[in-house]
Amino acid sequence: MLGPMNAELRHNVWTETVAGMLFGLFWATSIGFFPVILRNMGASSDHLSVYVVFQSLGLIFTPISAALFQRYRIIKISTMFWYVGRSMLLLVPFVGSNVTLFMVLIGVFWICELVPAPGYVRLLERLYPDNLRGRIMGFVRIGMTAAILMMTPIAGWLLDSFGYTIILPAIAICGLAANYTFGKLAGNDAPAVVHPTHVRPTFRQVMTELSRNRPFVIFLIMNTIFGCGTLIGAPLYAVVQVSRLQLTYTEVGYLGTLQSVTWLMGNFIWGGMIDRRGPLFVLLISILAAALMPFSFMFATSFWWLVPAFIAQGLVFGGFDLGFTNTAIALADRSKLETYFAALHVVAGVRGIIIPLLTPILMVAQVDEFYIFAAGGVMVLFSALLVYRIRMPIVAQV
Repeated sequence: MLGPMNAELRHNVWTETVAGMLFGLFWATSIGFFPVILRNMGASSDHLSVYVVFQSLGLIFTPISAALFQRYRIIKISTMFWYVGRSMLLLVPFVGSNVTLFMVLIGVFWICELVPAPGYVRLLERLYPDNLRGRIMGFVRIGMTAAILMMTPIAGWLLDSFGYTIILPAIAICGLAANYTFGKLAGNDAPAVVHPTHVRPTFRQVMTELSRNRPFVIFLIMNTIFGCGTLIGAPLYAVVQVSRLQLTYTEVGYLGTLQSVTWLMGNFIWGGMIDRRGPLFVLLISILAAALMPFSFMFATSFWWLVPAFIAQGLVFGGFDLGFTNTAIALADRSKLETYFAALHVVAGVRGIIIPLLTPILMVAQVDEFYIFAAGGVMVLFSALLVYRIRMPIVAQV
């Protein structure tokens, strides 16, 4: 799939693939079921809104990690955060069915999981060459999604049979093993800034830098509107699955399996498509697929109504991740990559805190779920129109 490569590059591809597969086992059994577990514990729609906020809260703190990456090695700082976050699941048996304490653990987990995000982007930029990055990222994600595909239906059965207080701590070991394996990556992960006269930019300087890059600003606005569309209905997904449709963990596992199948299939084509057609094309296709999620939940009256939503979500997971990351790298100033991605993540964090909290407010105002999902779908489609306004830089051929 990738062709000949030097020993260090081959080592990194296989190391990240193994780490990705271990993380896939962890993801399929924990993150994929968190909202449903919470709803079955008795969590309200308000609780679920706060849970969705947790998925973005860590992004607010990415400037902290960006600053740490200027002084310490990227892999060391990243794995430190991930060890702390994933260890939280080892404490699940001690909180039992207490929704508040369970959410505290999950909140710490999500903050630690997301804080190192700018460092991972820098690693991708340093470890993998531009002409292979898309295919390598696709290859790594094939391993991860294959593990998710294998584990998701089993995870649903395990949760139904043994309960989350046993399964979540057990699968946390896989998450920690994935972290340990990731730490074995070789190459340049030295502090991002080594010049002794470097001064950390102020907020005004960051805004001035971004304002000079009009394509990146449009990209930032597009991503913000897209995120608003996907987040506004997110707190209601578990409500629909558990309360309206009364799905079991096993049935949710079946849906997750369908999602994993399309995620895996997408990874076989997204990486090569990025290298041939460019990341912006992949990003556009992914956004259009994402619109199916809120529209499917809007009309759902049975398990089968959600099948298109999870098939589309699998495509989005693979395509949007690769398209977003590679588009952002192409648009950003390479010498200030952490600054650009920290800005992206902070904006995404603010958006991810505000938008999910609007959902319970809308429900108190007696706005029907139907219209909340409809608003989300319309915003996602509108963000697709903005993709056409982004002008990618012309890369000189060597």
